[in-house]
Amino acid sequence: MKKDNSAKNIAKSVKNYFEKGKKLCDQEDYGAAISVFDTAIRLDPNNKDVHNNRGNAKYLLKQYFEAVSDYDEALRLDPNFAIAYYNRGLAKYNLGHPKDAISDFDAAIRLDLEFVHAYRNRAVAKSDIGQYFESISDLDVVIRLDPENDIAYNDRGSTKANLGHHDSAISDYDAAIRINPDYLFPYFNRGISKRELGRNAEAEQDFQKALSLAQESEDAELIGHIKKQMQ
Repeated sequence: MKKDNSAKNIAKSVKNYFEKGKKLCDQEDYGAAISVFDTAIRLDPNNKDVHNNRGNAKYLLKQYFEAVSDYDEALRLDPNFAIAYYNRGLAKYNLGHPKDAISDFDAAIRLDLEFVHAYRNRAVAKSDIGQYFESISDLDVVIRLDPENDIAYNDRGSTKANLGHHDSAISDYDAAIRINPDYLFPYFNRGISKRELGRNAEAEQDFQKALSLAQESEDAELIGHIKKQMQ
């Protein structure tokens, strides 16, 4: 009986530390969150959720190698942990390993056929390695599952533009802007495609709109990039 109570107390403590760690992550205090997750793991080394969330905190600190180690452990504990495959894929992508990231996104999708974020990020990774048609196929799925996904429309437009399909790309940028009129990137990208088609006056209008939105965000690097395209 005493042993049962001790196990219950440990489980309760782990849960409390886990919730505290998540709250610290919400507050963007990732270092403190990691310390709290460390304590939870010392109490229960076999808790996949704590390993996964500690990985997330490390990821948000750009400690990608360390994050991968935590996701590895979460997946060792549960080989069918879809979100851990997805998270590990993000970390690998940020380490500059898009092909390895794609393998993890593949695994996440096999476990959850409606995992929208996995499809979208797999599309990004595929585009990076020149698999444009495959990237578009993934973005088609994202848009079918989430028809109001403005980012997916913008990404699909960019991928079509990489293939030289500027008219179709513009249709996707139009859709992204319809969904989110304050979304800067489809204006900028649409401007590039319109300029490629010789529609220079319309392109200038899109660049001006993108510049206005960038100035509102006070993003100096982005402002400079847009101005360079306008020259």
